[in-house]
This record gives sequence, C-alpha cells and structure tokens, in this order.
Amino acid sequence: MPKEKLLHQQVSFIEEKPLQAQELQQLKDKVFRLIIIYLPIYILFLGVAFILYYDAMMAFKMVVDPSDLDDEEMARMWKLGPYVGVFVFLIATIFFGKIFYQTILPLIKDIKHKTKTLVFYKPEKTAMAFFNRYYVSTPLFTKRRIEIDENDFNVISDTENICLEVSKSSLFILKLKVNDKQINYYTSAHS
Repeated sequence: MPKEKLLHQQVSFIEEKPLQAQELQQLKDKVFRLIIIYLPIYILFLGVAFILYYDAMMAFKMVVDPSDLDDEEMARMWKLGPYVGVFVFLIATIFFGKIFYQTILPLIKDIKHKTKTLVFYKPEKTAMAFFNRYYVSTPLFTKRRIEIDENDFNVISDTENICLEVSKSSLFILKLKVNDKQINYYTSAHS
C-alpha cells in the first residue's frame, strides 16, 4: 500500500484479506464507468488531431469564412496545420495518460491482485445536524471525510476502532464496519 496515501497517526492497525466476488465486481464496474467516460473524449481529440494533421484547410474553413483569407494566410495554414495536429495529439495523450495512470491503472492492479486492506482506526465524528449531514473522518489523504446516515452516526463510538475496507492500490472505499455491522456511506458522483 502506498504509504503517502494513508495517515498513519490515525491508524491503530492494518491487515490484508482477499477480495470477495461482490467487491471484485464493484471494482470492475468502476473501471468500466471510467473507461466509458474518458475513452470517447480521448477519441474525439484524436479525431480533431487527425483532421488538423491531414487537412488543416478544411478544418479552418469550418471555423473561418474562406473569402476573408488571402493566399499568404492559406499557405500558412497548410504549413502550421500538421504541427497543430501533432500538438493536440500530444497534449491529449499526456492528459488522458495521466488520468489512466492515476485512476484506472490502480483499479486494474487491485482487480489483478485480488486483495483488500482493512484499516482499523478511531474516527473523528462531525455532525451538521442543521443540514442533516453526518460525517466520519478517514485516514486517507484522498478522502478525508465520508458522509454517513444519522442512525449509523450514533452507533459509532469515539473510543473504539472502526474498520475501513479499501482496495490496496487505488484506496477505493469498499466497506465501513463497526463491530461487524456495515455502515452505509454516501459516495459522490466522481468517486
């Protein structure tokens, strides 16, 4: 487990267990959703880069009225088009490659290794009763608090450990338990 992604001063102890079939499917669904989101956008950028590389004038004519251009500007577009296409390709590949290595690849590693990490820690509770929201801290750098139900909030004690089950590489939250009772938590749309 990456040490920089976990706050060790809050952790009581850590252990590893194999992933269950339901948790493995949850990780596969997450990978599929991320690919469905990012792959079409990347393909769109590749299409734009391809058009700019091979036919910059046609792409430019779609944006600007060709009657406004003189011969010198048309010649400049023929020269600059391939460079702009390569630039768009490189920027898109670097950007989506970074997204792949930070989000999708750790999930694929978790699916491959089929292990999860159980983190036992003493939580800090935050109640926002006016807004009907209740939060519990986590020892993760990426997600410091998670929202839970009011009934589950009252079950959690400040003195006893709770168990946070996360995938090993991506630290995707699988379960939250108190004394073998599963706590329902709410996830945001992007997590």
